[in-house]
Amino acid sequence: MSLLLAVAANALAPPQHRLSWEGTAEVYPPGKVIKIAVRTHIDAHGDVIGESWPVDVGEAKGMHRMTLNRSGGTTSVAGKQDSMSSSMWAEERAQYGFYQQLQIASAKAPVMAQRGVKAFNVPGPVTTRFRINRKGTLLGASNSVPVGEHGYLTPQVFRFDGFWRSHGAIFPRHMEMLRSGQRYFTLDVTRFDGR
Repeated sequence: MSLLLAVAANALAPPQHRLSWEGTAEVYPPGKVIKIAVRTHIDAHGDVIGESWPVDVGEAKGMHRMTLNRSGGTTSVAGKQDSMSSSMWAEERAQYGFYQQLQIASAKAPVMAQRGVKAFNVPGPVTTRFRINRKGTLLGASNSVPVGEHGYLTPQVFRFDGFWRSHGAIFPRHMEMLRSGQRYFTLDVTRFDGR
């Protein structure tokens, strides 16, 4: 009987989308604003290839590449590749897992809004709470991700402004992220594909 329930639950689960996007971002280390270009691909299994480079340096000289899968990852700067530490992998897995959680939240949001729900959780590498309006539009989200060598859970808050839509998938046109109440990351997406 439990096998039948598992098959039924899996059939009702929303499909995992392949997500690709390009754009620009800002990161905010203490006392600085760094503008970067970004190009990211997440496959249907959640494996990630993320590329970024400082806008003022350019792609040819400033390329940073990260790969991430279920069991580990790599980072590459100027062609030198290193294995990702387990603590970095846990944080990045949570960060990039957020974008698949966003797909699940988007699918659930209209039904939740009809029920009068204003916020709901989506499980993943870390649980993320999504906020919606009365029409079921996603407004923002919050979660806590493991940060640093000891994996201390650090709160994050996301705000969305507009969405791209592609092949049943969505992605924020503009997203702002606060970490522990401070500006941490801003993303402006210029191209998105949900195939």
